[in-house]
Amino acid sequence: MRSSSVRFLLMTPICLIVPSVLAEGAAIERLVPFVVLDVATEKDAVSPIKNEYFNKHITVGVKTPKKWEYSLKLGTSDKDAQTYELMNNILEGKIKKSFELKKGVYPYFAARFGEKTFSAKAKPYTSSFTYYSFDVGTKLSLSSAWGLDIGARWRDSDKYEYKSTRYHAMLLFDVNAHNTLGLRYSQSSSDNLEEDRESIRLHWQHNF
Repeated sequence: MRSSSVRFLLMTPICLIVPSVLAEGAAIERLVPFVVLDVATEKDAVSPIKNEYFNKHITVGVKTPKKWEYSLKLGTSDKDAQTYELMNNILEGKIKKSFELKKGVYPYFAARFGEKTFSAKAKPYTSSFTYYSFDVGTKLSLSSAWGLDIGARWRDSDKYEYKSTRYHAMLLFDVNAHNTLGLRYSQSSSDNLEEDRESIRLHWQHNF
């Protein structure tokens, strides 16, 4: 009888702890890691030189059950100017929060903070600066596979004339439950003509 009581006393806290541990593990399992690969072409919208840019980025991150998203982006951009070629590298962190306003309508906002480094090939030099930006937008479900993302981004830097406002429209297609393709058109406006650009971007996202 005594051994049964001891066994009961030992098993009771275990029975209380195990479900909470399993629940915590289940919550961790609901985190969704993802990776995004994208390529884009840009050109100056009003500059008489009409520089062209080719951008390549990789983004890795994780989504939470409450529609928070945390990601880190690495990328390069090559500038083909008439006088010399310029390349820049970026490292950018991003926090994004989405909401379900109603079925098929998902507004969001995001904040980013990054570092951009310039380097020239023909005229060797290197410079860098930090920047920050804020995004707002809405994703609309058009069907079970198609979606539309429309939004705006405001960006600035405390060191370089990097202030610009960008508007975008992006068509999304869910290939399956884990893979999405996106095609985005965007246009930026800025007092700095080199940041006044038009862009077309293609991306692939894989959710693990």
